[in-house]
Amino acid sequence: MSCCGSQRAAARPAQTGPSGEARHWNSGGVQFEYSGQGQLVVTGPLTGMVYRFGGGAGRVSVHGSDAPSLVSVPGLKLVR
Repeated sequence: MSCCGSQRAAARPAQTGPSGEARHWNSGGVQFEYSGQGQLVVTGPLTGMVYRFGGGAGRVSVHGSDAPSLVSVPGLKLVR
């Protein structure tokens, strides 16, 4: 059985936000801030894009399909 990114995304349960509401991610840009020390480099699991945090970068725009995975990275915070 073959699998592509859209099938994986469809099979994934909906993420929930802090207040318990279901969060539906889109492919647009989502902003994240890094609160840790130094730099953090994360590769988006679905797009393969490399995101660099820290070093005075402030906010970094992340592709919406990578956002659900980056929410679980310690030190990264979704900016609303």
